[in-house]
Amino acid sequence: MRNAWGEFRRGLRSRTPLVVVVALLAVVGALAGIEEFVASGAFTVIPEDRVTRIANDDYAHVSYRVAQLRRRPPTAPVVYLFGGSGTLELLRSEATLSQAITRCAGSPVQVVDLAAHSQSMGQTLTIIDNLPSGKGLLAVGVSPNRFTKSPTEDLAELGGRTLALTSPDLAHLLQARGLSPHERLPGLLPGVFDFVISYLRARASLADPWLSALPYAHHYYADGPVASVATKVAGSREELKREEPLYRANAAYNQAVLAEIVRQGRARGYAVALFEQPLGPEASGRAWESYLARYHADITALARRLGVPYLNVSQPAHLRISDFADLFHLVNSGRDKWTPPFARALARVLVRAGVVPSVTRVAADVRVR
Repeated sequence: MRNAWGEFRRGLRSRTPLVVVVALLAVVGALAGIEEFVASGAFTVIPEDRVTRIANDDYAHVSYRVAQLRRRPPTAPVVYLFGGSGTLELLRSEATLSQAITRCAGSPVQVVDLAAHSQSMGQTLTIIDNLPSGKGLLAVGVSPNRFTKSPTEDLAELGGRTLALTSPDLAHLLQARGLSPHERLPGLLPGVFDFVISYLRARASLADPWLSALPYAHHYYADGPVASVATKVAGSREELKREEPLYRANAAYNQAVLAEIVRQGRARGYAVALFEQPLGPEASGRAWESYLARYHADITALARRLGVPYLNVSQPAHLRISDFADLFHLVNSGRDKWTPPFARALARVLVRAGVVPSVTRVAADVRVR
């Protein structure tokens, strides 16, 4: 056995052209196999809780869910939710919202939450590019901070460095702005190797053995901790200072991505609607009012131009400052207030779009533009 291993090692060190070619072909074949294993969604043969890096591993969870959806598309009408952590934290569970919409619509409706913390519009487009065609509604959460990501930040998505997905449409949008990835490996391979390294590091820091079960946790916040009013007010000032210049610089790019989201969603057979994510009452004062007025004018005009409903259930939800953990994220009391008007608004859009049969009663207390 030792002699055989020695012969193998001497073969690897050989400079004979045939040996080099065979070795290169073996490497290329292995990389192609890894790429196909991830791109095809075959990696879902591994249970999700075995590949979760941390409990709130949103991007691994979304990648896993999309792979499952592509391999087993929903058969009932479905509402897909997209957005940042504001969307992630606005409902107790998919089942809770599904039941509420079903009651309002009078017909079974499935809910699939594909939101993730800090999800950019480019990442939303990437997810939609990978959804199976079907019958349903793409509900895209919007807020001022969803229009602050730069095109350069979205470049990482082209190599699968956040989501294990590719998007030719996002690549085209970025290339039109003179941007292209500088990856040494093709396709999803940069992201695959990034994931492996981050997985090993994260599991080591948690003292969890590799491939041990670590269930995904949907919420960062349940009933708290809830920050003090003073902390929330101070945080809102810092957020405005950080966010407003980024909005001015990047809103046009993100509006262009959102327009592509609508186009791609419709091409796959879905209705599309925008909905306003929750925002805490401490976002007030002259500076916030000026910023929000510009944002609301922009998003209303964009929704009108794209011909999509723009839902805002903030008023009928009657949220208080205590319903928020911080400026953007609801706790359970807020989720319970948000769900009924949100379900009614979504049911109304589903009926109007012909996704579910018409019902006699639809929401009357929700602003639908």
